[in-house]
Amino acid sequence: MTAAEEKPARLFRCSFCAKPQTDVKVIVFGPGVSICDECVRLCETVIAKTPDVAAHDMMIPERMTSEHLSSVLAGYNKAYETLDAAMQDTVDLLRERDVSWAEIGKTLGVTRQAAWRRFAAPLE
Repeated sequence: MTAAEEKPARLFRCSFCAKPQTDVKVIVFGPGVSICDECVRLCETVIAKTPDVAAHDMMIPERMTSEHLSSVLAGYNKAYETLDAAMQDTVDLLRERDVSWAEIGKTLGVTRQAAWRRFAAPLE
């Protein structure tokens, strides 16, 4: 197996479709989110087909139906799970690079003990 064919140690996923980086061409990362090239193309299509303001207004939470709002909530829950896993992977990478728990805690705005409890403490 060549270096290019090696399986990555961690699978990072698109926040929108949950596909891993091994199944898409590119994933772009932002603060707490990521999006793959396939989802970007889908967004471009949706935006191109939605030129009027009325359709955009329907995406405002206060104007959504309860069913649509419920599906948004379910999406947030899945995004939370994905984000939590991504944070764990990021902390694991930092620890592999010998970044201290104090520095990780400072980055997260918590104590080193709180960071350790969340990301390293064994499950009881």
